[in-house]
Amino acid sequence: MAWTDFSTRCCSALDREGRARRRLLRAAAAAVLLAPVQRLAHAQLAQPQWRVALVDDALVVDARVPLLLPAALHDALLRGVALTFTWQLEVRRPRWYWTDRLLLRARRWVRLAYQPLTQRWRVSVLEGNDADAALQRSLDTLDEALALVRSSQRWRVPLPQRLHADDQLALAFELDSGRLPRPLQWWSGTDEREALAWRTTLPATAALGTEERP
Repeated sequence: MAWTDFSTRCCSALDREGRARRRLLRAAAAAVLLAPVQRLAHAQLAQPQWRVALVDDALVVDARVPLLLPAALHDALLRGVALTFTWQLEVRRPRWYWTDRLLLRARRWVRLAYQPLTQRWRVSVLEGNDADAALQRSLDTLDEALALVRSSQRWRVPLPQRLHADDQLALAFELDSGRLPRPLQWWSGTDEREALAWRTTLPATAALGTEERP
């Protein structure tokens, strides 16, 4: 009788071990199958995306860039230091006899701050010099706040004159390090600084619709 009890307990342990092993195998197989999808999603996130359209005598910019904060800036945010990022659009017209002519320069500032009392993140958007035009949103997590900071949706910039086919559109996104406290303006890591600045140049035909956009 004692032998029978021991055999039952042994078989039960083997069954549990087998089920656990099968679960681990299924999890490993799922990870292998999902790895290419995850790598693709990460690669797409790591590539900046720029779109410019001409709508009613204005350029409408939709853009999204990667944004991963270095540890020094993350710590600064938690200590109450706000970060300011700048979106910039320039339109230049080439001139064979002189430097390119600047037709338009527009900026949009995005301020990211942490509020210790409420433990929430605040994102403020300001265009031009009109302080009353600032938009503000409070978010629960840093990931949500960064998703808003790194995206420019339906940014409308009026054009002072019509575009020519050979005009060039220069778009940029970067951290405004000049607004940081002086010690943070010299934080180490050239690669980290470069990771917070994105630039591209598009032909005016990308906005005029005569060329496929990237």
